[in-house]
Amino acid sequence: MREIGEQFPETTEGKVLALLEGEDGDEWQQANYKNSLWFNDGDEDTLTGIVSSNDNRFVLHDFGDITEYTADAVEALKEEYDFNFQGEIKTSPTLHRYTNEGTFEGLEINPGESDDPINIGLKVTSGNDGRKATEAQYFEEREVCSNGLTLPVDVMSVRQTHHDELDPTMFHQLARSVVENADMVEDRYSQMKEIELDSEWTAFEFLEHRLDLPFYIEGDHGDIARTYDEVVEDPSNPTVYETLQVATNQLTHNARGDLPQHVINTAQEKASDLVDFHGELPDYEEMARATIEDRAYELTNYDDAEEYWEGEEEQLGELMEIYGIEA
Repeated sequence: MREIGEQFPETTEGKVLALLEGEDGDEWQQANYKNSLWFNDGDEDTLTGIVSSNDNRFVLHDFGDITEYTADAVEALKEEYDFNFQGEIKTSPTLHRYTNEGTFEGLEINPGESDDPINIGLKVTSGNDGRKATEAQYFEEREVCSNGLTLPVDVMSVRQTHHDELDPTMFHQLARSVVENADMVEDRYSQMKEIELDSEWTAFEFLEHRLDLPFYIEGDHGDIARTYDEVVEDPSNPTVYETLQVATNQLTHNARGDLPQHVINTAQEKASDLVDFHGELPDYEEMARATIEDRAYELTNYDDAEEYWEGEEEQLGELMEIYGIEA
């Protein structure tokens, strides 16, 4: 784990050999259509990926450059805003995936009438395994429970594929956009605090079926239910905001240790669907109807489908009646 601004080892390219059949038997030959990527971090080289050698198909996005561009963008903002940037960098064990996240401490949002400060920031992810683009998005950390969330809102999200050279300006664009548009997120959260779901069972279907939370966490419905009871003021009438906080709490504090960071990033982005859907707040009634209908179909038609909790099928039947869904 590295602090943002710390020196990052350079990525170097190498040959890829293939065992090919020759006149005198099998022999190793260079595969000219492929490049290997290596990190030298100390005394040894680590293979991080094998990619296309064609510059039109793959351009290296060096993690050191990403770290430097992020630090430059943050420093540029300090000329206008008063904050202290706290961030860290994580890589996968084989160094082929990269996550860089931090918050602008001193710049926060506080949705609703209660005291609920949230530090705003940015998260940058990248990878040099031939699949992952470089992306930068709005990131936040709730001070009350230290819950983190990545929010891929269009105006606070930039992305660049490996077809092009890394553009330093996109990091400046993202950092400024986060600061200038955070009030939009604050306003949405304020609205979400006033929107109640029809029952706790709808909240659990959001959490366990739509967001697939049981796959990402250490535990099961019991762990989710305990967090739900701690977070939700009136368990029989959860708000959408409270439901979101149950999800981010579990992903921040109870994520599976065997899952790589980029998988947890994906889970956080799923959770953000409760905040942003095609640029605006979702229609939660329609979202509930689609979630309930899909879960009922799964339990009815798949032999290996199991209840998330005892009595789920009965609760689903009641929810289907509420939403006018035919069995």
